Amino acid sequence: NIHTAKSGGCTEGSYCSYACGAGYQKAQWPTAQGMTGQSVGGILCKNGKLHKTSGNQKKLCMRGTSKIDVKVVNKMGENSAVCRTDYPGTESETVPLDTQPGQSYPLTCPDGENYYIWQGKTTSAQYYVNPSGVSVSDACQWGSAGTNRGNWAPVNLGVGYSAGSGWLSIMANAPTNPDGKLNFKIHIEGDDINGECSYENGQYCDGSGCNSQGCTVAVRSGEARYVFS
Repeated sequence: NIHTAKSGGCTEGSYCSYACGAGYQKAQWPTAQGMTGQSVGGILCKNGKLHKTSGNQKKLCMRGTSKIDVKVVNKMGENSAVCRTDYPGTESETVPLDTQPGQSYPLTCPDGENYYIWQGKTTSAQYYVNPSGVSVSDACQWGSAGTNRGNWAPVNLGVGYSAGSGWLSIMANAPTNPDGKLNFKIHIEGDDINGECSYENGQYCDGSGCNSQGCTVAVRSGEARYVFS
């Protein structure tokens, strides 16, 4: 079996993960994956050197789809840490994006047909949204029950492109913390969106009403924005 290094540094024979800047995502993972279904990603530590692992990707980081642009807009008075799952790799919510008041940031939207395939299925990106005022150093790591941070963050964003559309979701972090609540609101807006989706005080609302699980919109083209307020 093969594995991704999770602690103790980048050790001989391990696949060593890494994070990319806003708007980019990991571009290195081996064709061979974990025998028990776990994802394996990163660069390989072999004979004391680091080696790229994707034959068709020469760079460490790549952009998402070029079909649509997805952004996060922070209209609050404090930061909010948005932490992407390191996938393929450690599968922990450790890829940081520190959204600051009054600023807009690109949010990577994987193109399902041109990104990591797991057991024959396309994959998307998952982002954990932490309460405002929490630093990325406290947010983008394994958290503890009752903190609403890290893997216990109340809300997840699902972002991906497939079948000719972008798919943007706001979801409860279930089953880990389905009753957790953020201290701000989120809504999705954009140029060419089919549907409605917003979050406030534990409720996820679309055109037909509100629920406690989540909502999704389709984005055909142009720009779509997750607005924090």
